[in-house]
Amino acid sequence: MKNEFVVGSRKSLLAMCQSKLVIAALQKRFPKITFRIKEIVTQGDRNLKDSLQKIGGKGVFVKEIEAELQSGDIDFAVHSLKDVMPVLPDDLIIGAIPKRESPYDCLITPKKLAQLADLPQGARIGTNSLRRQGQLLHLRPDIQVIPIRGNVDTRIKKIKTEHLDGVILAESGLDRLQVSLDGLYRLSLQADILPATGQGALAIECRKTDADTLALLSAIDDATTKQNVQVERDFLRALGGSCNYPIGAFAESAGDQITFKGLVASPDGTHLFRKTVQETVNDKIGSKVADTLIAEGALKLIESTLK
Repeated sequence: MKNEFVVGSRKSLLAMCQSKLVIAALQKRFPKITFRIKEIVTQGDRNLKDSLQKIGGKGVFVKEIEAELQSGDIDFAVHSLKDVMPVLPDDLIIGAIPKRESPYDCLITPKKLAQLADLPQGARIGTNSLRRQGQLLHLRPDIQVIPIRGNVDTRIKKIKTEHLDGVILAESGLDRLQVSLDGLYRLSLQADILPATGQGALAIECRKTDADTLALLSAIDDATTKQNVQVERDFLRALGGSCNYPIGAFAESAGDQITFKGLVASPDGTHLFRKTVQETVNDKIGSKVADTLIAEGALKLIESTLK
C-alpha cells in the first residue's frame, strides 16, 4: 500500500469536517500514512442563488469531484451519501460507508416547542428540500415554506434575517459540526419527517480499479450501515429518482430482520404515498416497495414535480 493519499473535498465547513473525521479514523488504523486534502469547488458551491432543482439537483455537489477521481488527481472523496446520485459513473465505486450518524431531520426554532403542532398558524419555515416541504405541508398545510440555501450556519442565521419561525436541518450535520445554538432550540422530527436516502451516512468514493485505496477504505467500512443504505438507494433507483426528488427512505436492521419505510410526497403535501415493510434481510426490499408505490401512482406524482 502506498504511503500518501489525496482526499477530495468541497470547501464548506461541513464537507471539510466530514473529510477530517474520515482521515482521523484512517490515521488511527494507519499511523504511518499521510493524507492530504485537495479542496474542490463544485457547481452547487458556485451557484448559491438558484434552487437545487433549477441547477440540476444534488448531483451538482459531486460531479466536479468525480471528474478529479477519474483523472487520478485525487485518490478518494468524502461525500454526504444523500448527495450521491443512485447510479455512479461506471469507473467509480463507493469504497466504504462508515457507521451512520443520526439519519433524522430536526427543526431549529427561536422559541422552545414540544412538538410540530406547537408552531403558530401560518409559521414561516425555511427549507429547500421538496422531501421536507411535502411532508411538512402534509402535516401542517397552513405553514409557509420559505426556500433557503447555504451552509448550516448561513441557514441558521436566516431565522433572524428572514424572520423565520424555524429552519429544518439534518441532525448529523449539526452533530458533526458541534454547532452552538445559543438562544435557539432543537426539536427532533424523527416521528414527523422520513429522512432522505442515506441521510446521516458518509460515502467514500474512489476508482474501481484502485486496489490500494479500496484496501485502505475497507478498514472503516460498516457492514450494517452499508446494508441499510443499499436498501434505501435501491428504492430511490427503482423510482428513477435523484436525491432531489420528494422521496423519503429509511431502513433499520436488527439481526436478520430489516424494517424499511419508503415515501413519495407531492411538494404541496396534498398527496402522500407511504409503505412500511419488515422482512428478512434481502436485496429486493427497496425495489419491491418502490414497485408497490409505483402501482399506486407514485411515479406519476414524481413526474408531475419535474414539469
